[in-house]
Amino acid sequence: MMRGFINFITGASPDAKVLRDNFVFKIVPMLNPDGVIVGNYRSSLAARDLNRNYKNPIKDAYPSIWSVKAMIRRMLTEREVVLYCDLHGHSRKMNVFMYGCENKEPSLRLQERVFPNMMSRNTSKFKYSSCRLKSRRKKRELVG
Repeated sequence: MMRGFINFITGASPDAKVLRDNFVFKIVPMLNPDGVIVGNYRSSLAARDLNRNYKNPIKDAYPSIWSVKAMIRRMLTEREVVLYCDLHGHSRKMNVFMYGCENKEPSLRLQERVFPNMMSRNTSKFKYSSCRLKSRRKKRELVG
């Protein structure tokens, strides 16, 4: 999935050029390479679940999460961050889909649904119906 995205965004297609001309892409290939190397798909080598520690990551315990959040904070001083997308497979779900958070601001309520909707209209491999764009309360508290 990541290779396909990188090939597309760096390719010669008119759509890729329009995207590159209008947006800055920061690509982090993998947040848990130390865990993946030993077979963990969502935790670090120290068996820390990276998906549950976004809200207040401790630099020494979750260095990859801390660093990505620091990069985003730096970017926000220069420009608006339009989309943060975490691409990864799922242990039980098929298809390509997205998880996202529901914006509680009424004027922005549907904003997080635009990108997955566009994806589903542009490729049969992406399934909007498989997306979950509302986070459960417990998960919201953990990831912020």
